[in-house]
This record gives sequence, structure tokens and C-alpha cells, in this order.
Amino acid sequence: MSVTVSNGDTAPEARVLGADLVHTGDVQPSPDAVRRQLDRVLASPAFANADRLSRFLRYVVERALAGEGDRLKEYVIGLEVFDRDEQYDPRLDSIVRVEAGRLRAKVDEYYQREGGDEAVIIRLRRGSYAPVFEARDAAASVAPPPDGSRSTRAGRLAGWRLGLGVVAVAALLVAIAAWRTGLWATGEAARPAITIAVLPFAHYSTEAADQLLAARVTDGVTSELARIGTLAVVSRTSALRFADSGKPLREVAQTLNADVVMEGSLLTDGDRVRVEARLVDAARDQKVWVEDFTGRVTEVRELQRRIAAAAAAAAAAPRHQ
Repeated sequence: MSVTVSNGDTAPEARVLGADLVHTGDVQPSPDAVRRQLDRVLASPAFANADRLSRFLRYVVERALAGEGDRLKEYVIGLEVFDRDEQYDPRLDSIVRVEAGRLRAKVDEYYQREGGDEAVIIRLRRGSYAPVFEARDAAASVAPPPDGSRSTRAGRLAGWRLGLGVVAVAALLVAIAAWRTGLWATGEAARPAITIAVLPFAHYSTEAADQLLAARVTDGVTSELARIGTLAVVSRTSALRFADSGKPLREVAQTLNADVVMEGSLLTDGDRVRVEARLVDAARDQKVWVEDFTGRVTEVRELQRRIAAAAAAAAAAPRHQ
């Protein structure tokens, strides 16, 4: 693999090389170094009990190292990572996009915590499924400055420290003033803008096993929506109070402080189950999304993930007033 190094006086910008390796300065991460870094990331607490995300990350890293980063498209990932069949349509099934967002957050979490000093960084850029690999230049490899420049450098350092001290004091004064005048943010802005309530799914059969399956799907979809994190989710216990209540959905939504309400119905045929999921805009009392999902009863967890991913995307989509 060839490496391009800038000969100018300024530090070269990071650039993509070969199999999506990023070259920074004079240090280039080798494939072995990237794989060792991948193992450390996947062994971290951020990826504990995240088998599917671990599989996703290992797949895109290995494909990038093999020079196949340009093949990392949503459809291909759906088939090879998430076991979709050839009928998979990314326009109807957003599982790859949703999981890519979760994966990016997990990797960022790792580097913000225990991976803050790692020599190799795996980056997942928005708008692309191909990772890039960045090598940090070791501080020890930088030669010490000549003796004559030390005093100048020390003076600049003292100036920076003084400037930072002034900024810190100013920031503290602004914070105190904002708190006193009630302008301090309470954290509400960081919460998801849309709240969803998942009402208990119904089953066309009255058999105990079928009713239990409906409850299981309801619980799973609720948990998956909370795990995705793009919506605020009403607790399962609160939503359960309105099972077969007969109350208008607008009234239910107002009681639960929900913007959208999700309903569903199940039909079992042998070892297969079909779920019809619906979203209702509480303010307008109108259905805004309806979609059918089918799968094997033994694979109901995957079905729950698909329903939650599609519902989260539909609920967050802009709607005309």
C-alpha cells in the first residue's frame, strides 16, 4: 500500500489511504494494529452484551481492511450482518440505519472513556458505513525544542494559562448570572422531542399461548424503542393500564403525555406470525403509519427489533400540520 506524505511546511491533513486507512502526520496504522484495536474496543464495557453491534463493527472493519470499503452499502450489510433475505428493501426496513447510529454512539462512548489515550482510533463517519482508521502521533516522538526557544515557549505557555484563567472566571460569572435569572438550561432540550406510548398488542386468538406471544411482542417493542433512544417511551406499566379500556386514543395520549400512540395486532399461522403495527398522531387522531411484519415465532426477538426500528423512523419523520 502506498503512502502519500506531504513535503510542505505545514502539517499534512488526514487523508484516506488504500483500504480506508487514515494517515495522520508520519504515522500510519497497520492492519494488525487496527485489528488489535478492534479487539480492545469489542472487549470494552461499552460492547458488553451487544453481540449484534459487535458483529456489525467487526464486519465493516474487516471489509475496509480488505479494500472493500466501497462495498459497504446498506443492502449488503442487511444481508450479511443482519441475515435479511434477498427480498430485503432498505426503504421499508431501516434496521441498518438505526443500528449504524447505535454503533457510532457505542464507539464514541469507548473513546470518550477508557479509549481516550489509544494510539489507533476507529472512526465511523456519518453518511458512510465504511470506517476510517486514524493513528495518533506519539508525543514522545517529537524532538525537544532548541534551548534558545524554551524561554519563548514558556512565555507563550504562561500567556495561554493566563488567558484560560480569564475565560474560566468569565464563564463562571455568566453561569451564576444565568442561574440567578432563571436562564440556566434544565436539561429538557437534551430529551427526545417526541414521546411514544406502546399500547398492549392484541391477538386475534384467545388461546393463552397466543395472548402470551402478544404480550411478549409488546414488551419487546417497548424495550427496543427505549434502546434506540430517538424517542421518549412511556413505561410499559403506565401503558398497560389502557389495555381494552375503550377510551379514545386522544384521551389516552393526553393522560400519558404522549405525542404518538402505537397499536398492534397479531395473527399466528403455524410457526409463523404476522404483526400489523400502527402509529396514531394523538393531536390529530390520525393514523400516520401502518406496516405488516412477518416472521417465525421462534425468531420473535428479531421481529421486535424490526418493528421498533421502523416505528422509530416513522414517528420521527416530519408531518404536515
